[in-house]
Amino acid sequence: MKRVLFICYAFPPMAAVGAQRIVNFCKFLPRWQWQPVVLTVKGGVNSSWDASPLEQIPETIIYRSRTFEPFARREVATSSRPIFKPEEHSMQPAKNVKLSLWRRIKHFIRLLMTVPDSNIFWVPFGVMTGLKAVRREKIDIIVSSSPPVSGHIIASILSRLTGKPHMVDFRDLWTLNHAYAKRNYPALFRKYDRFWEKFVLKHAVGVTTASPGFSRQMEPHLEGRLRGKITTITNGFDYKEFSSLPEIRPSDKRQFRFLYSGSLYGDFNPVFFLKVLSRWMTAKGIAPDKIRVDFYGNHDYDYTELLKQLHLQETVSFNGFKPRQELVPLLLQADYLLLLLGFNEESKNVIPAKLLEYLASGAKILALAPEGVTTSIIRRYQAGECLTEPDENLLAEILNRILSEWENNPSRNRGFRYIEEFDREKLVGNLAQLLDKVTQTTELAE
Repeated sequence: MKRVLFICYAFPPMAAVGAQRIVNFCKFLPRWQWQPVVLTVKGGVNSSWDASPLEQIPETIIYRSRTFEPFARREVATSSRPIFKPEEHSMQPAKNVKLSLWRRIKHFIRLLMTVPDSNIFWVPFGVMTGLKAVRREKIDIIVSSSPPVSGHIIASILSRLTGKPHMVDFRDLWTLNHAYAKRNYPALFRKYDRFWEKFVLKHAVGVTTASPGFSRQMEPHLEGRLRGKITTITNGFDYKEFSSLPEIRPSDKRQFRFLYSGSLYGDFNPVFFLKVLSRWMTAKGIAPDKIRVDFYGNHDYDYTELLKQLHLQETVSFNGFKPRQELVPLLLQADYLLLLLGFNEESKNVIPAKLLEYLASGAKILALAPEGVTTSIIRRYQAGECLTEPDENLLAEILNRILSEWENNPSRNRGFRYIEEFDREKLVGNLAQLLDKVTQTTELAE
């Protein structure tokens, strides 16, 4: 049995969405005669924890290295979320604030020590532990998955030191990331970041991405040197997790329920939806307890004041993080599942991992997202409604329509959707074939 070393920061007990991708690679690869070995961090920095996914991968060998991340820890250590104040978050561009010389120096030093990301000090520890793993486990190929991209640097250095081929896996892209501009890097820092990206990619034997849109973005990158080396392996769902559950019959027929699962941050926030929801409910005279909106996951703001201003305290609830085994039954009880990507064109190639579980659940989806890969998937499988621009009237029309459909059939039974292209087991089979091909080519070259 051949062995693959996955290098990834996000891995259980971290309850990060990115960890699911590697867990599922590890879960299914042994069926194709690949033994997974994982290099991750000991402890690490994250806001939520859930060790239960480790029970799915008892065959996986795990190495955990020390790490040093003062800036990442400082960000997560902030115990209280800032209160969201609508007057401070208008649609107008933010005005430039002139910082004092001392604050500019501190900002510069902080940026300098967090490029390409705040996990960069993991690299020396990861390389030392990785060398031990490669030699002890007789690794055939190294695969690194990001974010964070520091794992790619560890993998590339290990590849150069050991001669093992290195494949790069992008859950989100590096300098082509949809939120890259928001980092506000000075030109010198962007150049430094591109140096590391080029250092990694010019040595890699292949690249995998989690979206066909990402693959298209990568094709001309670095003067086209990646053409022919890029493969799309999307995230997926394990149909067995859903098909083993009974057919869904909503138990509460008097209340229409929206549910959102996952983190809320940056453009992926609920503000536009909540404002329109409030105005729509007021205009239609809908009682606060007829609609229920539940958010499950971490969020970067405290929206309590916003809910008060919008008179949604009885309608909307932010419930925080829930382990996946507790969340899945809740997904299955919702009437509509919310997907919030914002409307910026930069997000058009993003496929949120939650979308694929939403599809599997059989529930309808209400997506606020730019025209792109996600909206095309929802339409292709007739899975729900898409709003692709911040049009309040259009969203109100959609809300009218879906509420009317529910009122006509509140106890609608629903089954599960099986979509072959997102079957996790088959997707991991594609990865196994790619690993076979790359290692065979490397062996012939030697």
